[in-house]
Amino acid sequence: MKLRDKVIDKCEKLKLTGVMAALEVQFSSSAFDNKSFLARLDHLLTEEESSTLNKRIKTLQRQAKLRWPNAVIGMIDYKLHPGLDPAKVENLAELHWLQNNQHVVFTGPTGSGKTHLACALANKVIMAGISVLFFRYNELLLLLTAADKEERFTQYCKKLNRGSVIVIDDWGVAPLNAAQRHLLFEFIESRDQKGSLIITSQYPMSSWYEAFGDPTIADSVLDRIVHNAHHIDRKQGGSIRRKLGVNGGRK
Repeated sequence: MKLRDKVIDKCEKLKLTGVMAALEVQFSSSAFDNKSFLARLDHLLTEEESSTLNKRIKTLQRQAKLRWPNAVIGMIDYKLHPGLDPAKVENLAELHWLQNNQHVVFTGPTGSGKTHLACALANKVIMAGISVLFFRYNELLLLLTAADKEERFTQYCKKLNRGSVIVIDDWGVAPLNAAQRHLLFEFIESRDQKGSLIITSQYPMSSWYEAFGDPTIADSVLDRIVHNAHHIDRKQGGSIRRKLGVNGGRK
């Protein structure tokens, strides 16, 4: 076996797909003939790094289970979002809020595009190689309740908290029972200063407190979110569903 084939074979066994593809380029292009060893090695490692990140992004996208998996910040049509400040969106897209475990909250009526915006921001997080998990608010409550009944609540919270960002879609204001209050408190407490949240809600944040039915727990939970969040309110944006029609609408 020729040395070239041996090297390619070893790359395949080691699953160095980026290096393997870059080697094929180097073998077939005269542009690399006069490159130094370090320059060629740098090219190989750069391509492997890119390949590894792309694989990770695909895995993260699959694990995230976003409602709008193809939502992208750069494709936002601001004509459909009157009042939405592009500068504020672009600032959030720089992801500085992640460094301090801050949160992002989108509020507005049904059909105002808040879930689509949340997913676009979540995809930006994923493209940076950072893990995201997506849940509907009611779904999350059911999962927390089930984990508690099966006596694996602590383990489940640890599993959830492996996600650097958790999207909670359609945060509601329906009254919580005592068990739900406790579980939601424990979950939010377990994430405090460990990860960020992206939350969407039809209701203004000021009305969230009423749902808890317990002022002490409400303060404990919501103060960790509300006072540490970047807020985008879509109440003046109108219904995008109405503008696009039922089939093209976005929540």
